[in-house]
Amino acid sequence: MVLNAESQFRDTNYSTSESAVNSPRHRWYVIKEAFSFELLEAALNESSCDTKDRIIDPFCGSGTIPLAGTVKKHSTIGIEVNPFLAFVSRAKLLQCRPKTLEKYVPLVTKGIRASHISPLEKFSTFSEDGGSSKWLFNKEVLRSYEGGWLKTTDLAAPARSLLRLALVGAAMDCCNGVQDGKCLRYRKDWKSLKLGKSQFLEHFLRRMAYISEDLHSAPIEQNGSKVYLGDARQILKEKQNYKFKLCLTSPPYLNSFDYSDVYRPELFLIKAITKQEQLRALRQKTLRSHVQAKWPNPEKSTFGASYKSMIQQLADRTQVMWNKRLPIMVQAYFEDIENVLTQLRAKALAEASLWMVISTSAYAGIEIPVDLIIAEIGEQVGWKVREVALIRYLRSSGQHIQKQAENANGNSNRLRESIVMLQAGPVASRK
Repeated sequence: MVLNAESQFRDTNYSTSESAVNSPRHRWYVIKEAFSFELLEAALNESSCDTKDRIIDPFCGSGTIPLAGTVKKHSTIGIEVNPFLAFVSRAKLLQCRPKTLEKYVPLVTKGIRASHISPLEKFSTFSEDGGSSKWLFNKEVLRSYEGGWLKTTDLAAPARSLLRLALVGAAMDCCNGVQDGKCLRYRKDWKSLKLGKSQFLEHFLRRMAYISEDLHSAPIEQNGSKVYLGDARQILKEKQNYKFKLCLTSPPYLNSFDYSDVYRPELFLIKAITKQEQLRALRQKTLRSHVQAKWPNPEKSTFGASYKSMIQQLADRTQVMWNKRLPIMVQAYFEDIENVLTQLRAKALAEASLWMVISTSAYAGIEIPVDLIIAEIGEQVGWKVREVALIRYLRSSGQHIQKQAENANGNSNRLRESIVMLQAGPVASRK
C-alpha cells in the first residue's frame, strides 16, 4: 500500500474545523476535533452524489457531517457514542421559530439571576466545595447554570435543547480550565478572574443571540437526517436498512485520548452522567483507542502486511512503553476498525464511497501507519482502495496530533493525517 504524498488535499486544512468556526449552526458549539465543510463538498463531488443519496458518519462527533449533509439536502445518518456530543449534533439539526425561542430567554435569564444549588458543588473537582486545591467552576457559575437549566424543564423539545446548548456553552466559557488535548488545562489567571454570574449571563445571552440569528438566516429542512446515540459497532449492526452512497467519517485517532474524560464536565452538566460508575460504563462503549478502560483482549490479528511488520516491532519495545498494554490496545483498535469497515461494506450501495480521515501514530519510537493498515483491512473485507491521500504532516500536540517520537534508529517519525479513500465498486484508472 502506497501513500499519495502529493494528493490534491495536501496542506488544505480539510482535517480541521478552522473554516467552520463562524459558520451558521456549527458555531453554536465548536469542537476543535471536527473537520471542514469543504471536505464534504469534495467528497460529494468526487463520489457523484446527488440529493437523493444518503450520507453516513458513524463517528459524527459534534455533527459536522449531519449538519453539512442536511444543509445540502441529503438525508444524513450520524452515530455518536458520547451523549454530550450526540446532544450537540442533534441540536444543530433543530429548527425552531426564532420568536418562539426568544420568548423563553427572559424566563431562563430569571432562573440564572435567581440561581439554584447545583448537585455538582461537592462532586470531585467541579467546585471549591469538593475539597480540591483547584476546581473547574466557581460556585456562582454552577448555581447560575442550574437555575437556568431548571427553567427549561417544562419547555417543548426544540426550544429546550437550544436553550440548554447555550447554557452549557456559557458554563464552559466560564470554566476555570480550557480543553488542551486529552485534558483540561487551568487558565493561568483562573483565580483572579473570579468568573461568576455576570459573566455567565453575558455568555448565555451572546450565544442565544447567534442561535436565534442562525435560525432565521440559515433555516434547516427536516429531511430524515438523524443522529443515533450509541456504539457505532452496535448501531450499524442493528440498522440493517440504511444503505448509503457516501460515508465520510473520522474515527477516534490511535492516540490514547479518552473522550469520555475530555468531555467529562459537559457530560455531567447535561446530566447524561451523574456518577463515576456511569462514566466507566460509557468508556466500555468507546472504540478501543485508549487504555483507560479494561476491555476483553482482541482475538484477531490478521490485518495485513503493514500491521504484521509494525506489531512485532512494537512488541519488542514493550519494556520502554509508558503503558505495557499499548500493543494490545493497538491490536484491539484495528479489530474495532475492521468491524466497522465490514458492517459499512454490507450497507454500501454498488457505487458507494468511503472516506476516512485518520492520523498515524507512534509509541516507543515505533511508527504505526494507521492509514495504510486501514486501507489493507478495507481490501480484506471487500472494499477497493482508490487512494491513501496525505492531508498534512503534523507538528504539535492535540487530538489530531501526537508528539513526534524518535524511532529505534534515532530518526524522527513524521506523523501525518490522511484520507483513506475506499470504493464498493471498481476503481477507475486516474490520469
